Amino acid sequence: MSRGLVRGPIATALAVALATGLAACGSGGGNGSADKTLTFWMYQDRTPQAGQVIEKVRKDFEKANPGVTVKLVKIPKDDYNTKLGSAVASKSAPDAGILDQPLVSKYALDGTIKEAPAGLIDEAGFYKGALDTNRANGKLYGLPQDQTTVALFYNKKLVPTPPKTWDELKQTAARVHAADAKVAGMNVPKGDGYGAWILPGVVHGAGGQMVDDAGKKVLFDQPPAVEALQLWVDLVKSSPRQITDSDKPFENGLAAMTISGPWDVPTIHEQFPDLDFGVAPLPYKTEPAGNIGGEDSVVFSSSKNADLAWKWLAFLANETNNGAVADAFGGFPVNLKAQVVAGGPEQAAFLEQLKVAHARPAVPQWIQVNDEIIAPAIESALTGKVTAQQALTEAAGKTRSLLGWNG
Repeated sequence: MSRGLVRGPIATALAVALATGLAACGSGGGNGSADKTLTFWMYQDRTPQAGQVIEKVRKDFEKANPGVTVKLVKIPKDDYNTKLGSAVASKSAPDAGILDQPLVSKYALDGTIKEAPAGLIDEAGFYKGALDTNRANGKLYGLPQDQTTVALFYNKKLVPTPPKTWDELKQTAARVHAADAKVAGMNVPKGDGYGAWILPGVVHGAGGQMVDDAGKKVLFDQPPAVEALQLWVDLVKSSPRQITDSDKPFENGLAAMTISGPWDVPTIHEQFPDLDFGVAPLPYKTEPAGNIGGEDSVVFSSSKNADLAWKWLAFLANETNNGAVADAFGGFPVNLKAQVVAGGPEQAAFLEQLKVAHARPAVPQWIQVNDEIIAPAIESALTGKVTAQQALTEAAGKTRSLLGWNG
């Protein structure tokens, strides 16, 4: 179930009420109210330029809301979740902050964050996959701020035309390896947390899904998921591990294709300037699909400035600011009308992927399922210890036990 848009007179009334409440929160003085300070936690700036972007948006918000001060607390990304968890436990959480996508459902279901007020945004104006990363039990608990995904990188010398389907992918990989036994057709994802993050996008490309969280059913032992993992198993035949386990096999011309994200594009251009490569959407079986990553923003239940906090989050995500904000955070915009910060020709493939990206399951334990159950299952199948079906059947059983689900 998804939150639909509220329309008609009710929507108008809600919008007016929300605007009135937010205006009151943003005003200093009046009825004896003091000026307000809004505390927002975020990751440490990636670059000095990123910091300048966020600082400008902060000043613009304060100018539009006299009497309001936005206090930005910037924390190294590797320490962020630990510090936030401690703040929540000690009841000293900020008004609002960035939250890793898989943690939204956990914090939503245990009451740590607030549900977004109705009418806050026009949901049709956002990428569905990005917005869905903020849902739990069909309700919206935050706003996306930036998003990213993966796509197919291909060596144009070895792969003049990128494959669009699974069958074409296997045929292309086999052809490359047959022409030169020292070159792998593809750098197949491994059985680790990263590979497990990529797999659901491939599963959706076969018309499947990992779980039905509303119905409390584990589905990744069903045919679409098994077929997705079997695809990777089949690709290993033309992509031997002794080749792909080498240092940077794609960049060094030892693998014709790989799956990666936009973060690798500038690095390859800088460190491997002679590599002529392209980026294309992921091949699929029945429908275009992909995965999603990025940052969400939420309002904590302990906030005394919740209405103002929501106004700030919406300001970050609006069409005027979101292009620059998303780039500062290291991803692509989530607002459909926001301008994408200029990039190379490779970004077109990622933008196509984001149109069909699927959010990870809204399951509080999903990080554990991803890293500790699905990842080793993938590795067991790729190394031939068990079949794809056996690996996922066992993994699904462990997941049902962990979640307490019968389906």
